[in-house]
Amino acid sequence: MKAKHSHNPGNPGSAPNDPQIVLPDGRPAATDQAPDAQPDAGAEINALKEQLLRVRADFENSRKRLTREKEESLKYANQSILSDLLPLLDHLELGLQAATSAKDVASVVSGLRLIQSQFERFLNDHGVTAIEALGKPFDPHLHEAIGTEPAPGKPEGTVLHQRRRGFKLGDRLLRPASVVTVAPPGPAAPDA
Repeated sequence: MKAKHSHNPGNPGSAPNDPQIVLPDGRPAATDQAPDAQPDAGAEINALKEQLLRVRADFENSRKRLTREKEESLKYANQSILSDLLPLLDHLELGLQAATSAKDVASVVSGLRLIQSQFERFLNDHGVTAIEALGKPFDPHLHEAIGTEPAPGKPEGTVLHQRRRGFKLGDRLLRPASVVTVAPPGPAAPDA
């Protein structure tokens, strides 16, 4: 005679490894109810609705807070740079005051050069670099051609003059350099 198995498929709560069900609020769900006991589904639905409303409200509050923080961050993003610019303005004002009473032009030029070097150091400290254009081949990604001039012996498209310096911030172009390039060779003059 064969041995009978003790597992009773008609008794769902008899399996020893039933997984524990946990409700969203952390309470364990009742799983060992008698077949004739009715669970209070209405109370559980109300609890879940209440929890959903709380989660939705938390989400909306977080979204509003992040939006507010982003707007404030954008509003004051330039504060550090602007604070660094103020001493340059001070020096420019002092230079202008000195220029009105200066007896020689050399001292005014010297003061302006000092302010220019401070300004260039400021730009460099903030990741801005000047574009070197003079003598380089024309690059439409870095240069803006404002004219051409003949220059015998120089390759066509080489930058002859720089009218306005260009600048980059890291790898991004802030402003192209305004340049004059070598004109293509013109037609030869006819012999008379």
